[in-house]
Parts: sequence; C-alpha cells; structure tokens
Amino acid sequence: MSKEKPLEDPINRVVSVFDEPMQAEAAVKLLLEDGFSKEQLRVFHGPEDAAKVDTSKKWFADTDVDIKRYRRELEVGNTVISVPIEDGESRNRVHALLKNEGARLTTHFGEWITEVLQ
Repeated sequence: MSKEKPLEDPINRVVSVFDEPMQAEAAVKLLLEDGFSKEQLRVFHGPEDAAKVDTSKKWFADTDVDIKRYRRELEVGNTVISVPIEDGESRNRVHALLKNEGARLTTHFGEWITEVLQ
C-alpha cells in the first residue's frame, strides 16, 4: 500500500482492478520481471486505501467518473494497480500483462485522452 494518494494523478498510467489478491500479486510479480521497479508501481487494496483517493479534483472528460469508480472498487475490498507507461508500445504490453492475470476495468489515462482498454 502506498502512502501517497493512489489516484491523485493518474496521467500517463494504466490503472486496473483485480478481484482476487492473488491475481494482483501475480501481476505485480510479472511487472517487476518486466523491468518496473516497486517505486513505479502503485498497488492499493481495500477500504483503507479507498479513503485516500482524491475525488475532489476536477480532471477532464470522464476522468472524475473513472476515479470514483476505482474508489468504489477499493471500498468493496478489491485491489487497484496503477502502472506508468511511456508510449503506445508500453501501454499495450502492460495492458496484455494485466489482462492475462485477470485485470478488469483497465483504463489508460493519457495527457489529453482517457481510454478504456477493455
């Protein structure tokens, strides 16, 4: 769990929900093997982390709705993983990796566009 607000600034990140903690743990392991560091990954779980989500900011387009949706997922005990991406290739690689481990509600938050990947 992170000390920072989990979804305060999702820009240039792919964010996904996992229903099972074991799926999330497997995804983190694969992301680390893929070259991400623990510091780059944001992993949040449950109501305690849901309380840290900043829903007061006004982003753009549907981002506010998405942020609130991730907060609700945490409130019911699910895990949310946020992964930084650099370009379309890394976005596609991260998306495939997360999806293979059972991710759902996967969204890419770009600088000017929010893109649902599932």
